[in-house]
Amino acid sequence: MRLSEERIAVVARLICDRLLDDELVDLEIEEGDFLNLVEGLIVHDFKIEDEIDEQATTFLLKNKPNLEEGSTEWKIELERKKEEFSIARGYQAF
Repeated sequence: MRLSEERIAVVARLICDRLLDDELVDLEIEEGDFLNLVEGLIVHDFKIEDEIDEQATTFLLKNKPNLEEGSTEWKIELERKKEEFSIARGYQAF
C-alpha cells in the first residue's frame, strides 16, 4: 500500500473534518463511525490498486519475458496493462 496506516488515519481525519466543517454531510451516525468508514474506503481503494498492479506485473512476467523489469519499455507496458485491467474492473484511480 502506498500509505501507512497512520497516514491513512490522518488523511481520513482531514477529509472528515473538511466535510463536517463545510457542512457537506449530515451525519446520522457517530463521528467516529464516519471516520472508520472513510478510512475503510481509502484502504479498500488502495487494495484494489495493489491487486491491479500485481495482476499487471504477473501478466508481463508471464507474457512478456523479454522485457527487462524496470526498463522504460517495461514501465510503459505495465501502465498500459494496469489501465486495461482497471477498465475491465470498472475502477478509476484518482
